[in-house]
Amino acid sequence: MLRELLASRRLVTVTGPGGTGKSRLAAEAVRAVDGPVWWCELSPVGADDQVPRAVAAATGIAGADPLEALRRAIADRPALLVLDTCEHVLTGA
Repeated sequence: MLRELLASRRLVTVTGPGGTGKSRLAAEAVRAVDGPVWWCELSPVGADDQVPRAVAAATGIAGADPLEALRRAIADRPALLVLDTCEHVLTGA
C-alpha cells in the first residue's frame, strides 16, 4: 500500500507512536523506488530553521542559502525525500 501511495502522490505521511516500525516500513517501501532517494534523519536537528541545512546535507546539495539551493536542485526532477523523525521540527519539515 505504501509503495502504491509513493508512486501516485507527491506527499505521503506515515504517522504513529514511536517504536511501531514507521522508519523500517519506509526503508522497505523505498527499495522499489526508481530514481533518486534521499533519507534525512532529523532526530539530531534542534530547531525548525535547521531543517533545510540538514536536508541539504543529506542530499549533498550545497549553497549559502540551503533552502534556495534545494529548490533549484530538486524542484523539477523526480526524486523521493524521506524526512525521518521529524515530529519535533514539523514546521521546518
